[in-house]
Amino acid sequence: MQLFSRLPEQQLRLVRWGLLIGWLLLIASLLVPVIALPDALVPACSALLDADCQLHRQPGNRLFWGTVVPVGVLLIGVISHELWRRICPLAFVSQLARSVGWQRSRPGRKGRPEVVQVEADSWLGRHHLALQWSLLIAGLCLRLLWVNGSPLGLAILLLVTLAAALLVGWAWGGKAWCQYVCPMGPVQTVLTGLRGPLGSPAHVGTSSRVTQSMCRTIAADGREQSACVACQAPCIDIDAERFFWQTLRGKRSLHWIWASYPGLTLAFFLLMEQVGAATDLGGHPLGYLRSGAWAFDAGLPERIGQSLWPDLAVPRLLEIPLLLSAAAALSAVLFGGLERLLQQLYTRQGLGEPQERAALRARLLASFAAINIFFWFVDPFQGALGPIGGQLLRSLVLVASAIGLFRSWGRDQATYRRESASESLRRQLRDLPGLEAALDGRALEALTPQEVFTLVKAMPALGRQQGRKVYGDVMAEMLRTGRLARASALLELQELRQTLQLDASDHHDVVRTLASEQPELLERDHLQRQADDLRREAALEAIDELLRLAGMPVLEPDRLQPALKARLDHLQQESGLDDDRWQALLQGFGPQGELERRRLEQLRAAWIQEAGLRSRLLQLATTDPLLQPLRHAMAQRLEGPRMELDARLHAAGLETLPATVPAAGELDQALDLLWRDPDPDTAGWVLMLARERDPQRTARLLQDPRTGLADSPFLQRQRQGQSDPDRQEFPVIAAAELFADLLPEGILWMARQGHLQDLQPGDVVMEQGAPSDALALVLQGDVRLQTSGGQPVVLGVGQTVGEMGVITGAPRTARVEAGPEGARLFVLPAQSFEELLRRSRRFGRGLLASLAERLAAGPVLAK
Repeated sequence: MQLFSRLPEQQLRLVRWGLLIGWLLLIASLLVPVIALPDALVPACSALLDADCQLHRQPGNRLFWGTVVPVGVLLIGVISHELWRRICPLAFVSQLARSVGWQRSRPGRKGRPEVVQVEADSWLGRHHLALQWSLLIAGLCLRLLWVNGSPLGLAILLLVTLAAALLVGWAWGGKAWCQYVCPMGPVQTVLTGLRGPLGSPAHVGTSSRVTQSMCRTIAADGREQSACVACQAPCIDIDAERFFWQTLRGKRSLHWIWASYPGLTLAFFLLMEQVGAATDLGGHPLGYLRSGAWAFDAGLPERIGQSLWPDLAVPRLLEIPLLLSAAAALSAVLFGGLERLLQQLYTRQGLGEPQERAALRARLLASFAAINIFFWFVDPFQGALGPIGGQLLRSLVLVASAIGLFRSWGRDQATYRRESASESLRRQLRDLPGLEAALDGRALEALTPQEVFTLVKAMPALGRQQGRKVYGDVMAEMLRTGRLARASALLELQELRQTLQLDASDHHDVVRTLASEQPELLERDHLQRQADDLRREAALEAIDELLRLAGMPVLEPDRLQPALKARLDHLQQESGLDDDRWQALLQGFGPQGELERRRLEQLRAAWIQEAGLRSRLLQLATTDPLLQPLRHAMAQRLEGPRMELDARLHAAGLETLPATVPAAGELDQALDLLWRDPDPDTAGWVLMLARERDPQRTARLLQDPRTGLADSPFLQRQRQGQSDPDRQEFPVIAAAELFADLLPEGILWMARQGHLQDLQPGDVVMEQGAPSDALALVLQGDVRLQTSGGQPVVLGVGQTVGEMGVITGAPRTARVEAGPEGARLFVLPAQSFEELLRRSRRFGRGLLASLAERLAAGPVLAK
C-alpha cells in the first residue's frame, strides 16, 4: 500500500503550511485570550479555584493536549508513520533554514564549505536517544506540574519548541531535529514498529527511490526527487523495517525506551487522574481525564509543593519525576523478562534465531500495549460524541493495532533480506535470455519475492559464469545500499547462491573481484555505505535536474552558465559528499560516464522496441489503411531523436542505432504507446480505432487521462464516443498513395477541407474554360480529358486532375468527364493546395513526378 508515500508533495506542502499557521494561531489564542468557551462547556469550578478557573476558559490547552496530540499518535501508531512525518509542523519548521539556504556550514576538505551534520561518533550522535527520552519525561512532568492548566505555560512551551526546531534545523543538516532532538522521535519509533498497520514496504514493490516519508523536493518539471542528505543511517523515514532490524541489537537505549514506554504511558495518566483527585473537577473515575477538566485546573502551580497523597510529606515536584521514572524502569524490567521467557521458549522449541524472534515479539507487544493504554485514557473527540464515540474509537484502535501485531508477528530478518535480495535479483533478470518463456505471460514485476527465486530455478541453466555475474551484481547493489554487511554476506546470501547453483568458493571469488574493481564497497561499514548511497542518489537526481534546466545531455561544468555553476557548487555543499566522491559522481554524467552509458543503453533499447512496432504497423497497414497514419506517427517519433542519439552513442563508445529493425511486438503495444503521444489527434485516432474494434481496450485507455498532454476537438469527441462527421473519408484518404505520409492530424485536415464525389459514367468533372477552383484525386474508376485536338486522355486511380490550373490560376483548358465505369474522386479546394504541399512531401514529390510524365508524353497531358 503506497498511498501515503505517493501523496503529492505539492499538496502536502500546503497541508504543512496550514498546520503551521494553525499552530501559530493556537499560540496566539493562548497569549491573547480573545476566544473563550461558553459556560456549558466549562466544567464546574470549585469554590476555592473559581476565579482562576474562569480565567482559564480558553480552549487552547484542551484542544492541543486533548485532540492534536492524540490525532498525531493515532496517525503514527494506528495508520502509518509515513503520513505524519511528512506533515509534522515541527519537522517543517526545522527545514525552513535549509529551504532559504541559511544553514550553518564549515570549511570542508580543500576549504570548500559544507553543511554541518550530526556525526555518528559525536556526543549527540551517541546519546541522542537518552536526550530525547529525558526531554519527553521532562515534558510529561511539566504537564502534570504546571502546563496542563496554564495557557501561558503551554504557549511558552510551544514557542520554545518551535524555536528549538528552527535552531536545530539551522545548526545541522537534514532532519536533525526529528532524528536527534525531538522528544516524540523515539515514541514514533516505538509506535511504528516494523512499519505500522497501514504502512507501505520500502524494499519491495516500488521502482521509486523516494519511499515512505523520505525527504523530498520538487524539480522544475514537477517531478518529486530525493532531498536526503543521510543525516541518519539507517533512517525510519526511508525504510522503517530496515531501521527496525538494524537497530534491533546494539542500541541499548532504544531497547530500554521500547520496553519502558507502556509503563511510562500508564503512569502518566494515572498520575494525572491523581493530580485532579484533590479537586471536584472530575466527579467520577477518570472524570478529570476524560472530561478535559485538567485543562481548566488553574491551581496546578499552587499545589506543586503539596504531596499527591496526604500521608506523604514529599512534594509532587519530586514525586512525579520519581514515579514516572520508576514506572518506566518497572515496565522495562517486565518486558525484558518477557523477552527472556520468549527466548527460552523458542530455544526449547528449536525455532531459528530465538533471540531475534523474542526481541521482535517483545517489542511488538510493548507497542501494542502502549497504543491501547494511551487511547484507553484519551478521547480525541473530547466527549463530543458521548461515551459511545470514545468507546468506538478505542475499539477501532484495538482492532487496527491487533492487525498490525498479527501482520508483523511472523516476520523475521531473513524474510526481509530475501525480499530485498529479490528486488536486486529482479533487476538482474530483466535482460537474461529465456526470461519470456519462463514467465509464461506474467510480468516480472508481478512476481512475489519467493517466485523470483523460483523463477531462476525454472529458467534454463544460466551457467556458472552468468550465475556469478548475477550474484556479484546483486551483492554489489546490496552492499552499496547498506542492506548487506560484508562480514555476514556469506550467510545472508546463502539462499541466493543455492538458487544460482553456486557455492562458497564462488562467493569468495566475487568478493575478491569487488575488492579490486569497487574497493569502496568493502572498505567501509554498511551504515557508512548506506549514508553514502543516500547522499549519492539525492545528488544524482539533483544533477539530473540541473542538466535538464541547462538543456545539456551530458555534464560539462565549464559550459554551464554562472547561475547553474553556482547551483552545482551549492549541490555539492548540501550533498555531504567529499571531493573525491563528488568528482566521481560528476564523471558519471560525462559523455562516457556510467550514468550516460546506462541512460543511452535504455534509450537505445526503447528506440529499437519502437522501431520494431513501426515495422509491425507497416505490415498491418497493407491490409488496414487506417493504421497508415499511425505508422507515420511512430516513424516521426523515431526519426526526430535518431541523429542526436546516434551522436551520443558514438561519443560514449556504444553501438549506434541499426538501419533497419524487423517487425516485433503487437498492435496493442503500439496503440498504448501512441495513446501517450503528445499530438492529441494521434491519441484521438488510437481511441477511434479502439472504440470500433475493442471496447475493452477503450476502457483501459480512458483510465489514463493523459495528464499534462494536449487536447483537441477530435480527441474530445472520441472520449465522448461521438462519431466524426468526416469518418467515411478517413480510410479513403489514408489508402491514397499520395497521402501515405500524412499524420492523423493531416488526415483530419484533408477530410475537413475536401469532400468525396461519386460520378456516373460521362458525368462532367471539369468544364473547359471554367475557373480552376479545385483539384481532384482519382480514387476509383478513371476520368477522360476531352481536348479539341486528339484522343481522350485517361487518368486512373492515384492520379490527379486539375492541378496545373490550380498552380497557374488559369481557366480550365480541357473538359474532364467520368469514364465508362464512373469514378470516385476526392476533391480539394484550390485555396488548400499550398497547405497540402506543406503538409505532405509525398504529395509534392508525386505531383512533380506526374507532371514530368505528362510533359514527356505531350503538353496536353499537363493541362
